[in-house]
Amino acid sequence: MNHTPQIKKAIQFAARKHDGLYRKDAEPLPAITHLFSVALLVAEDGAHDDVVTAALLHDTIEDTKTTADEIEEQFGPRVRMLVEAVSEPSHDAAGRTLSWRERKEGYFKTLESAPDDALDIVAADKIDNIESKLAAFEEEGPALFKRWPRPASEYLWYHATALALVLKRIPNHSLTKRLAEVHEKEKEVFS
Repeated sequence: MNHTPQIKKAIQFAARKHDGLYRKDAEPLPAITHLFSVALLVAEDGAHDDVVTAALLHDTIEDTKTTADEIEEQFGPRVRMLVEAVSEPSHDAAGRTLSWRERKEGYFKTLESAPDDALDIVAADKIDNIESKLAAFEEEGPALFKRWPRPASEYLWYHATALALVLKRIPNHSLTKRLAEVHEKEKEVFS
């Protein structure tokens, strides 16, 4: 990852916004570790600084009180658009809180017309999430499932749907291949 002023600013912004938030891994890690992993995955593939920045901020709207306007103010309209594209909606047009499945379906609907750079972030996000779950399962076995709010079958559906969308839109991308590989491992372990 390039250490440009924009990337440095995004690292600091993400760290401040996610302060006190933790992953649900075997050994709880700060949420920022996931954001760094996703950003590194897209950066290793040669992504533009705006894409790396959006990868660093991809959970900010969902997991913090940060607004899309604030992201645009700090990082510009392209970063805002990418972060919004990879963020799940929490409410419908009438203001009703969406269920887990409805949020995921809304996310996929948005991604159908999102730019390919957003799909790069999606693939990297799912890769890191799946690899983290596989590592946690190796460490603690079935006890891992106690921390999951949903049954394994729902996560498998979610990741399979994300993979199908990524395969359709960016089939020859290196992150697509890696996502397909980790999803296969995930199915072997969690089916």
